[in-house]
Amino acid sequence: MNYDFGVAASGTRVVGFVVVRTLAPGESEILNLAVAPEARRQGVARALLREWLREVRGDVFLEVRASNEVAQKFYKSLGFQEFSVRPKYYASPPETGIVMKFHSC
Repeated sequence: MNYDFGVAASGTRVVGFVVVRTLAPGESEILNLAVAPEARRQGVARALLREWLREVRGDVFLEVRASNEVAQKFYKSLGFQEFSVRPKYYASPPETGIVMKFHSC
């Protein structure tokens, strides 16, 4: 598998990152997206994902906690759609995972 990452910086400080992997040709998965608390709600996550999504082709998947409605709304605003459900996907605390999918031409 091929892993990739993007970093957002403000001056010399890292304020966000995204980690992705290619599962197969035309199929990728977002493993982690994080933004420092003081940099949230400033477009950092959106910029990181838009930059990466411009370069990728095919299907992109991710999982998000069922209770994390803010994240689900954010991903939907970028064009992701709910794809499937994974009961008990998260362990601590136990929770269902929502699989979301984005298709890039």
